[in-house]
Amino acid sequence: MAKIFLTGATGYIGGTVLSLLTKSHPEYAIRALVRDSAKGKIITGTFKDVEVVEGDLDSADILAREASNADVILHLASTGHLKSVETIHKALASSQKPSHWVQVSGASALAAAELADKNRAPGDGSDLVFNDLTGITDIRSIIQRHPSRAIDNYILQVAAEESKINTALVFPPIIYGQGLGPGNKRSVQVPALAKTTLERKRGIQVGKGLSRWGNVHVEDVSQLFVKLVEKAVEGKADAQVWNENGLYLTGLGEISFGEISKLVATAAAKKGLIPSDDVEVLNPEDANTLLPHGAVLFGTNARSEAIRGKELLGWAPAGESLLDEIPKAVEREAEIKIKSFPHHTQHNQVAQLIKSDTITIQLDYSL
Repeated sequence: MAKIFLTGATGYIGGTVLSLLTKSHPEYAIRALVRDSAKGKIITGTFKDVEVVEGDLDSADILAREASNADVILHLASTGHLKSVETIHKALASSQKPSHWVQVSGASALAAAELADKNRAPGDGSDLVFNDLTGITDIRSIIQRHPSRAIDNYILQVAAEESKINTALVFPPIIYGQGLGPGNKRSVQVPALAKTTLERKRGIQVGKGLSRWGNVHVEDVSQLFVKLVEKAVEGKADAQVWNENGLYLTGLGEISFGEISKLVATAAAKKGLIPSDDVEVLNPEDANTLLPHGAVLFGTNARSEAIRGKELLGWAPAGESLLDEIPKAVEREAEIKIKSFPHHTQHNQVAQLIKSDTITIQLDYSL
């Protein structure tokens, strides 16, 4: 029986991966890291056969024990917690058996050169497109040229030096759709943009709005993680799937952030939630104030062709498009505001209040 250890079980990606994995492979023995007993009850209440382990990413002894006992590690809780990555590596390196380690990263890796360029204006476009099959060396190169990509560089070093550890890095771009797990079901970029548009009663974009990221439905990117687990469980060595070649882009559709901003504003205006579909141009400072990491997540380019997963793993994304999702995201953010009012408040009253200056709702953007 394959032993899987997963972090981030109550998160957006981790919860969706766990949902898909338990449905497609009930024969796997899955252990999930949770912060406390309350989180544990959330997981076991939904996934009866999943065993929970209480601890956090700083619980080195627990992480080391679970990683060394597992056949496959899915580290989905964080893209930037170096200590936990080091702990997992040390545990696997000291183990006597081969292991597979799948680490979540982010498409901002593809924007590392832009982020290092102090003269670049956020919101400008780019013709650079990364390909994870024929252009894998370009992806490795941009990571290795930028020490700020600490986790990515660490995993690449493990891939080059450790013969018993098989690694894969997955780079999600804009993720959209409702998560399937029992915890966080909400993504970051599109919901944050919709929320701020409703609050300010106008659309917003960073600079010229020409920058582009790929996008992918949460169920589709989660299916790629499942495919990697399945490949790991097969136990066959494949240098094209793992280690220095184990870099997976997941961007499918592509649309500029300016276009996304306009679509959000149009959807909100059609529902009478804002007065028009006008879009305000933000400078980087204002973008960072109004949006989570605004100048980076809404003002850089992370253009990609996601080929490797399809060609080597049979990944077949089939989720609805971002264009279909945007009106739904606006509806959900408006509903959050509606639910914040007393039960006796009528929906038409709420709609009017949403268009006023009186509402400011703080939301947690964490994955």
